[in-house]
Amino acid sequence: MSNHKQPTVILAGGGHTHALFLKKLQKEPSPSAHFILVSASRYTPYSGMLPRVISGHYTAEQSHIDLESLAMASNCTFLKATIAGLDPDANELILENGDRLQYDILSINTGSTQSRVIDALDCISIKPIRPFLTWLSHPLPKQIQQSEAFNLVIIGAGAAGVEVALALHKRFKNLDQLNIHIVTARGVLAGHPLEVQQMMSEEIQKKNIQIHNHFRVAGVKGKVLTSDQNETLHYDALILATPAAPAGWPAESQIATNPQGFIQINPQLQSISHQNIFACGDIAELAHSKLAKSGVYAVRQAPALHKNICQMLAEKPLEPFRPQSHFLSLLSCADGCAIASRGWFRARGRLVWLWKDWIDRRFMAQFPLPEPGSMKINDPDQN
Repeated sequence: MSNHKQPTVILAGGGHTHALFLKKLQKEPSPSAHFILVSASRYTPYSGMLPRVISGHYTAEQSHIDLESLAMASNCTFLKATIAGLDPDANELILENGDRLQYDILSINTGSTQSRVIDALDCISIKPIRPFLTWLSHPLPKQIQQSEAFNLVIIGAGAAGVEVALALHKRFKNLDQLNIHIVTARGVLAGHPLEVQQMMSEEIQKKNIQIHNHFRVAGVKGKVLTSDQNETLHYDALILATPAAPAGWPAESQIATNPQGFIQINPQLQSISHQNIFACGDIAELAHSKLAKSGVYAVRQAPALHKNICQMLAEKPLEPFRPQSHFLSLLSCADGCAIASRGWFRARGRLVWLWKDWIDRRFMAQFPLPEPGSMKINDPDQN
């Protein structure tokens, strides 16, 4: 960075890592640079709170960060634009409108979407969350009340799938016609400790949510899902909560990605193919060790990203990000109960729910939030 012009650092995406990076900029001055945050939306969701937005415990505004206000307070330019591509050899980020942004350093924290296991046009994905919240604000109960039985089917039984199922059960608890189903090929919370799987299965069964284990979706036609074993399940509403999948544009550029399309990074959070590009959060994958797609790691990567971008601007050696071997997992059951696990530790109950609520509110207290009512989704009792 020894040229005379002020270097440009582009932060592509408004994920948790970049939000915390901007807070760091406010507290710790960096070497002189022009910072630009590019995001398709002014408001970015905090994933830890979203199930309880669905259940009606939080408002949408309480669970979103106002990126434009955050950037302004961090002496960073905010650009609302959708990213369409990348030309890493020319150091250019390509926007959907055709504009190209020149950078000296690029950091990518655009999150992920869901794996598309089916082609159903009426399927609603929980990522990105804004279309899902918009769908949720439509008068769904009127549709339910007009039918003798309304099947709401969720594909995926990871943390997102089960938390969304429980939250929807809480939101529509007074609608007797609603039947909630979870379809999963791998079982409830596959990859989590066995005791946590059992606790969550108990919570799901307590709410009469039906679990369809070993149901690998093979096709869909006329609002009927078919498994690879020719089992069938009719749905009236279909929600996709499958594992994380990346946007297509990184794999279409010359940057190194793994076979699934996630950007491959080294321990310094740099692209293994282009050293002036960093990536973090769900879009990234360490080349030699696989981390779970968890907001916990995105949060933990923020200090390392800030340190290394500052080091690169100052032309100093970078330092590795050292992920923790165990992290605290807190799963909301939507009824004033939550499940906690870390290493050997397990807990369930009201105190865990209060603990999670405290952690989530404390995290969001760092950031500017949208104005009350600016993102309103309908109250569940008035849908």
